[in-house]
Amino acid sequence: MRLFGASLFVLKAIIWLPIAVYVPALTFNQVSGIGIHTITPIVIVICTFYTTVGGIKGVVWTDVAQSIVMFGSLFVIMVKGTLDLGGFDVVWQRNLEGGRLNYPEWSLDPTVRLSVLSVFVGGTFFKLQSTSINQTTIQRFMSLPSLKEIKQTLFIFSIGLVLLYMGCIYVGLVCYATYYDCDPMSTGLAGRRDQLVPLLVMRVLGVVPGLPGLFVSAVFSAALSSLSTLLNSLSAVILEDFVRPQMKNKPMSERTVALTMRLVVIVFGISSIFMVYVVEHLGMVLQLSATLQSSLYGPMLGIFTVGMLMPWVGEKCMFISSIFSFAIMAWIAVNAQIANVTGSFRHTKLPVSVENCDYDFDMNRYLNSTAEYEPHSGTSIYHMSFLMYALMGASLNILFSNLATFIFGRQDVDTVDVQLLAPVLKRYLLKNKDYEAVKLKQQFTVADN
Repeated sequence: MRLFGASLFVLKAIIWLPIAVYVPALTFNQVSGIGIHTITPIVIVICTFYTTVGGIKGVVWTDVAQSIVMFGSLFVIMVKGTLDLGGFDVVWQRNLEGGRLNYPEWSLDPTVRLSVLSVFVGGTFFKLQSTSINQTTIQRFMSLPSLKEIKQTLFIFSIGLVLLYMGCIYVGLVCYATYYDCDPMSTGLAGRRDQLVPLLVMRVLGVVPGLPGLFVSAVFSAALSSLSTLLNSLSAVILEDFVRPQMKNKPMSERTVALTMRLVVIVFGISSIFMVYVVEHLGMVLQLSATLQSSLYGPMLGIFTVGMLMPWVGEKCMFISSIFSFAIMAWIAVNAQIANVTGSFRHTKLPVSVENCDYDFDMNRYLNSTAEYEPHSGTSIYHMSFLMYALMGASLNILFSNLATFIFGRQDVDTVDVQLLAPVLKRYLLKNKDYEAVKLKQQFTVADN
């Protein structure tokens, strides 16, 4: 099971690394006009270098500096963009009139992209898998001295994440309020939806020398932070789960360990350069990232849930159910991406306007783009919201593993190390064992009398 989990993490890294590189390259392309495939090798070489040289300590300290730049840039964009539009009231009113201020739809239909079910239930499981069982997160937790510091870090992280999301949402409102009567996607000013915010930055901050560069540095900071963390964790997983088990009779020296980890960082860093060519054809980056991550780590969340809460499920049952769950989620994710790329399934989009554009553009492009706002509904399983993937993957694994116990039998709960179980279950089992011990002692006392 450990090798299976490590393999899932490596697969996730191979897929996700080029996505992390593609985001800043796309931004830099919109701001400077330099080609995406010219930027990506430079980004990867820089990130690979300081990850290789600095290790986890270098990664953490660069993340601190990058986080400061990221939050600072976001704040500047929010304030400057709001002031340019005439204040918060204008931003709010334009979004209200344009139908952008909506509550999640009250629906239990899993194919609704942003319903109450998908946002609050599916979103909870999505963040649960990324913060509780993710190797990159756990590796940072393990570098802290005690459980108390881990809890404090997780609390601060949660607050920072909420503030970051709220800031990104508000920037989205500012972006719509800026282009509410001249949609840059319809006119061709922006080639992809992922380039709308960089376009906003050039309009809002372009008049002040250096501020567009501040935004670009913020995007690069966020991407490089994720990239370096994942490369560092990937090198540790490859070493501990794939290399060391093959060298049981030959202990590895510190020099060999360092060289192995650096080689892994370099190899996977270079491979992500070529994977960018694939990522750029797979649709919107945010949804693509969430879809792939959840489809892989949803079953992994099920493994940890069963391991901590269901001690009667044995390794054989867990392994077989994990394979089936992963295969099903992979099938759903692949078909979902095919449907999105080919246009056979589209989620409903809100209308846009080009009536007050002050530059020339191809009207035929706008007329053709209006077809994108006509939803192509579907009820297939791979049409469900990408936020539901982690929940579905975990649920399938929990269900299949318990069903497998009817075929392969249950595991003896007494043979399980209680230190590996959830605290609630651990207390129950220990209490039950103490009760049985007292009862057995009483039986022996009665027999002796």
